[in-house]
Amino acid sequence: MANVSESRGSALLHGEITAGPLRLAWAEAPWDTVVLGHPVVQISRIEADLGARADDLAPFVVACEAGGVELASCRLAHDRLRESMLLEEIGFRFIEMVYQPEFVCSEWTQTGDERGLELVLASARDLPAIVELAGTAFGCERFHMDPRLPSGLGDLRYQNWVRNCLEHPSQRLYALREAGDLVAFFVVEMLVDGTCYWHLNAVSPARQGMGYGLRAWRQMMHQAFKDGARRVRTSIVARNHRVLNLYARLGFVFPAPSMTFHWVRSA
Repeated sequence: MANVSESRGSALLHGEITAGPLRLAWAEAPWDTVVLGHPVVQISRIEADLGARADDLAPFVVACEAGGVELASCRLAHDRLRESMLLEEIGFRFIEMVYQPEFVCSEWTQTGDERGLELVLASARDLPAIVELAGTAFGCERFHMDPRLPSGLGDLRYQNWVRNCLEHPSQRLYALREAGDLVAFFVVEMLVDGTCYWHLNAVSPARQGMGYGLRAWRQMMHQAFKDGARRVRTSIVARNHRVLNLYARLGFVFPAPSMTFHWVRSA
C-alpha cells in the first residue's frame, strides 16, 4: 500500500510509501532543480524488510515519471545492502562513499598555526572571487564524478550555493585572506545541538600544497570554539584522500561512512 503525493507548478514534488515490506519517502530538492532545469528528488528514507522486492518501489517510479524527474539521489548507511540492491534493480547506481568526520571542541588547543590569516564574514564585494573559486574547487563531488551528468552542473551548483549564502537565515560565508587576496572560504552553519557544520570549504588552487589548508582549517576550528560550538562536523567523499588526511591530522574522528546513489533519466 502506498501513499503518494505529486504536485506541479510552484509546489514541490514529494511522496511516500508507508505500508508493506518497504517504507520510502522522497521530496524535491529545489536548489538542484534550478541547476538541472528539471525536477530533482532526494530519497530521505528507505527501509526494506526481508522479502521486499523492486516492484514495491513502483509508486516511486511512477511518481518520478509523472513529475518529469531527471535525477534522483539517495544516501544510505554503509551496511544497508538490502536497500541498495533494490535501488540498483530500478536503475540507481553507486556514485560515492561519504564520511562525516567530527571534532569535539572541548579538545581544542590553540597552536598558533591558525593565526596570520584574516578571517571575515564575507560581503557582497567578496562574492566574485569566492564564486569563481567555488566553480573550480569541487571536482571530487558526486555531480562531477557521475559520468551521466555534465560536469559543469557541479560547478554551477556550488557557485549558486555560495551566491545564496549572504541571504541564508542560518548559513554563514567566511573568507580567509592574506595581504588582501582570497586564500580560502567556508560555508558554515551552527545547528541547534551545538554542532558547527561546515557545508563547503576550499583553498584557492594557487595556495594549495603550501600549508594554507592546515592554517585555514585550524583558524576555522578556533572560530567554532570561540562561537561556543560543541563540535565541528563536515562531509567529505572518500576519493578526496588529500583532504581526508588533513582531517585526520587535525584530530577529527571518522564514523562509519554512507553510500550515495544516483538515478538519471537519460541513463
